[in-house]
Amino acid sequence: MIPFANPLVALSLTDPDVGLLHYARMLAGAGLLERVRFVHVLPSEQAPPRETQIAEVRERMQREVREHFGDSRTAGDSIAVLHGPRLDRLLEYAAANRHDLILLGHRRERSGRRSLARRLAMSAPCSVWLVPEGAEPRLDGVLAPVDFSPPSADALSVATAIAAGCGRKLCLALHVFFDPSTVRYDEHIAEVRGNERDAFRQFVAGIDTHGVTIEPLFEESTHADQAILRVAQRHGVDLIVMATRGRSRAAAVLLGSTTSSTLAITPVPLLAVKHFGSRMSLVDVLLDQRSWKKTGGQKTN
Repeated sequence: MIPFANPLVALSLTDPDVGLLHYARMLAGAGLLERVRFVHVLPSEQAPPRETQIAEVRERMQREVREHFGDSRTAGDSIAVLHGPRLDRLLEYAAANRHDLILLGHRRERSGRRSLARRLAMSAPCSVWLVPEGAEPRLDGVLAPVDFSPPSADALSVATAIAAGCGRKLCLALHVFFDPSTVRYDEHIAEVRGNERDAFRQFVAGIDTHGVTIEPLFEESTHADQAILRVAQRHGVDLIVMATRGRSRAAAVLLGSTTSSTLAITPVPLLAVKHFGSRMSLVDVLLDQRSWKKTGGQKTN
């Protein structure tokens, strides 16, 4: 199984592209990516580019890609130069070409909370894989936070497929829970954890784990995003795989709040998996993006 058969790599044509291309080459070498395309969006603040400018940008992209992937990745439709608002152009391109993944980086010095990655993961018709600058190109440990929902089952299945593709025999699955009881004693805590473990066993029973062993982890916290990163650091994982969850009219468009907040702060690469069966058409993407703008980017879930 190839988790992503039609991925898109968003290049910024800045120094961090080197790390992103190293990472993409690692994924392709592990058989996790196929038919990779590379896209750069010229800023909307610039005037519409001349043909000579587009040709220069394409040549620069070809040099970068050739250095990491060889000549086979630099021909014809594998490289595209777009112009306009970066978010809109990436969404349109991903929808029109039916990409199943957008792989993008994030520079350390950039301010804000990674709004591009979060907005892409919110509105894209496909999964989004964020690679923070400085992330090592390796997949020795994979962590999938789960909440026992169907989307998180999809995410766990993808996580195990990635682990299997890299020759790993183990995948960590984390469930963050909160017990609101005001009275705590040893027997009660043991009962709560026992119930969580029973629920986990039932949850995993119907998931295709690709022959990979699932190690369940349980963490009690009122701040799931911080708990996820704490566990990721404790276990030295190289990738966090989370679900996108939809509660709007356009199924599985909006991110769950935990995925969104984790995307904003993670130092570890994070893959936000679009729920299977929730692909959107180009029209759906554009309509949802306009709706997002009108509401000021507020989540409804």
